Amino acid sequence: MVSSSTEGGAWCARDISLRAQKKFLSRVGGNSSARALVLDEHAAKLLDQFLIVLRERVEKREAEKLVKHVIKSAVKLGVLRRHSQLSAADDRALEAFRSKFHTVLMAVVSFCEVEFSYDRGFLQDALRDSHQSLKSVVERHLSDKSVSRLAGVFALASRGELLDSLFSGQVDEDVLKLSRMLRKELDRGLL
Repeated sequence: MVSSSTEGGAWCARDISLRAQKKFLSRVGGNSSARALVLDEHAAKLLDQFLIVLRERVEKREAEKLVKHVIKSAVKLGVLRRHSQLSAADDRALEAFRSKFHTVLMAVVSFCEVEFSYDRGFLQDALRDSHQSLKSVVERHLSDKSVSRLAGVFALASRGELLDSLFSGQVDEDVLKLSRMLRKELDRGLL
């Protein structure tokens, strides 16, 4: 849950500042010019390619909303980390998320590189585990609306029909391009 703006009953400028930054970033998180301010070039390109892939499979608005929610969540967690608002337990949970999500990304790359390796159940379980790790942190620091948005991101990403359209049968060129981009970032140790 979002922390209050008082510390020991007194007004606390740091907490007000943190809330203001999170609110500002939630407002500009969908703008392409704002993305350049909060995402590095590689992450922005990955998300743009992910958006291209999603637009082919779900409604344009739903795809854009999903990417916007990913950006907002990442930026808000980055702000919390930068302002030392995360406990040691939060840091461990984020590291567990990173490890589990790394498994998801490696599976995605593998499904594109190795024919007939797609396993929907494995990917859905890995996404569910990733979500649970991240949810434990987000619930303590972000609003219920942010928690709900994040749940929506993972629900959409875990849809069986979406996953099947990505990986069963012949993988299309946009998905292969995303896979190559992911492989490059994984090899560089950035994901």
